[in-house]
Amino acid sequence: MKFFITGRPEPRIRTGFRLPLLEPLTQVFLLHEVGSSNVDKDIQLYLMERLTSIAKRRSDVDLPNPWPHKNDIMALTKKSSGLFIFASTLVRFIGSEHHGPNERLQLVLSEVDSTWHEGHAGIDSLYSQILLHAFSDISEAEMFDTMKHVLGGIILAFNPLSRRELSTILGIPTTLISTTLRHLHSVILIPTDESKAIWIFHKSFPDYLQDHKRCTDSRFHINPTTYHGGMSLSCLELVKKLEGNPCSLPPFTMNHNVPNLPQMLKHILGGGLQYACRYWARHFQLSPISGDYITQAIVSVSDMLENAPIWIEAMSLENCLEEVIHSMYSLLNWLDQVSNSLLPLHMGVCSFTNL
Repeated sequence: MKFFITGRPEPRIRTGFRLPLLEPLTQVFLLHEVGSSNVDKDIQLYLMERLTSIAKRRSDVDLPNPWPHKNDIMALTKKSSGLFIFASTLVRFIGSEHHGPNERLQLVLSEVDSTWHEGHAGIDSLYSQILLHAFSDISEAEMFDTMKHVLGGIILAFNPLSRRELSTILGIPTTLISTTLRHLHSVILIPTDESKAIWIFHKSFPDYLQDHKRCTDSRFHINPTTYHGGMSLSCLELVKKLEGNPCSLPPFTMNHNVPNLPQMLKHILGGGLQYACRYWARHFQLSPISGDYITQAIVSVSDMLENAPIWIEAMSLENCLEEVIHSMYSLLNWLDQVSNSLLPLHMGVCSFTNL
């Protein structure tokens, strides 16, 4: 006899199946490792069945024929990103008894990159429950601050980061990052290997955390401007620590003549520093343009620009020299919004960009 048990990867469940007597007798099957095409087919079938049922039930409204259209089902499937919970939320939103199904369907499809409507249909209450349960035993403001820094680093990163890379950028031990995330396996893919990237299961979770109208509990709300600012300062601190010729290459060496250069850089610089070199300016552009942050930011940028040749060398080794110009323009865009008192720095960046 075999038992098939399903559930979210909550800590008590995960711990239970690791008991010495139980672990050898069980096999863990992770749904996020199933081929996306298989999952999408199941979600398409589910959406078609449920929406067709709504059309049959709602004799009080006139719907196009056919409804739902195949293209609509495909669009909803893509928006679900492999999550049945999100697909069921879409159905609940579209199937509201107090609204026209087609109007609700078109509302969802008209805002492909937004999850606002789905949030109000129930996904936000789920996220709220997960967060409240995950951090119910925390009362210290400092612990919530750490939690928000970790989550902010994950949801605002321009490419997925591992726990080790997050630790380097944020200055938070990997053990503390693991402790912070241990109750969030149902919304975040957290690999056992701390060098593997962390992934958000669905875009609606970071959308929820960054919107104060959706995430009404201030303990969990992450102001994107504030935390982009924190990420930019953390990245700049790392960039300032760069040393010239990190790979100890002979003079006039061309990148293509160095075997395994990407692996060498990954080993010597580390993923956290590589991320900082490439993305500090993007975070900077989305940072606050008022308050105490400006003073810290100007000092950090000024120090980094004094070390600019070494940063450019590192970007050259990464084959990302075009990012240097993009970074300078991002910095200029931020300076344009701040104050005329920063004109000397503004002119310095302009001169640097024109070289």
